[in-house]
Amino acid sequence: MDTIIGLGQAGCNIADEFRKHSQYKIYKIDASDDSDQNDWSWASYDLESEVSVFERSGVCNILRQPGAEEYEKNCPTLNFLKDIKGEVLFIVGGAGDISGASLSILEQLKHCSISILYIRPDINALNLIKSRQEWVTFNVLQEYTRSGIFKRIYLIDNLQIEKHLENVPVIGYYDKLNNMIVSLLHMINVYDHIGSVIDTFSNPPQGCRISTIGFYDSELHENKLFYLLDNVKEIRYYYAINKKKLETDSDILKKVREQAESDIKTSYGIFSTDYEEDYVYTIAHTSEIQRQKNEKST
Repeated sequence: MDTIIGLGQAGCNIADEFRKHSQYKIYKIDASDDSDQNDWSWASYDLESEVSVFERSGVCNILRQPGAEEYEKNCPTLNFLKDIKGEVLFIVGGAGDISGASLSILEQLKHCSISILYIRPDINALNLIKSRQEWVTFNVLQEYTRSGIFKRIYLIDNLQIEKHLENVPVIGYYDKLNNMIVSLLHMINVYDHIGSVIDTFSNPPQGCRISTIGFYDSELHENKLFYLLDNVKEIRYYYAINKKKLETDSDILKKVREQAESDIKTSYGIFSTDYEEDYVYTIAHTSEIQRQKNEKST
């Protein structure tokens, strides 16, 4: 990941979490009622004009629309997108009307290698219109990803993260969840770009572009995934282990192999760290479109 683009409130909040790590370039796109402020984004202004807006506010505001369909129909051309290169992580939450602009914005990024981070809301708490809107966005982005238009889609369910964390407060609820999401994605990204002590990594099976992230609980001997994927085809483990332990503990490799044993295809990498505690991060992949929904979306 080189560039992070957040769309809507949920996407922008998570994009802000990535600011803790200097290697990412962050862009945010959200809605505003102030049409005077947003004229620049609906017109064909040059790149310098758009950059100056980012420098002042840190966010590209587009004019608020009455619903998801209107966002899709009226999505502006955002000239700054054409200047973005390399790998892009596009973050969007399915509950917001502005998610209707996703495909129009992603079309403007087709020259990049795009992965999507999709935040699925509590679908049983949505009204009928929001539920149907989320269902369409959820499925369309998966279909496009499986077809190869996008590199990968990471599905996240906040309710699943909440189950895996202890003492999540009401105030700061999303801050804690977003911090967990970004921490895991960042570390996985780091380990994908540095050398391991040893690994058995290989490319995921053909077509397995629908994924989620999580961590392995060594005490309970179970994966804590951030989305309950149906029909998982592969799980990849990233073992971040203290360097001194790697130098002195001759049983580590044996334990890693035992933990990785499964009916599902698995691979692992062991990475040396200076952390006192050890961590195990996971990515699960499937080729199957996820169809979990609530009754309101039918």
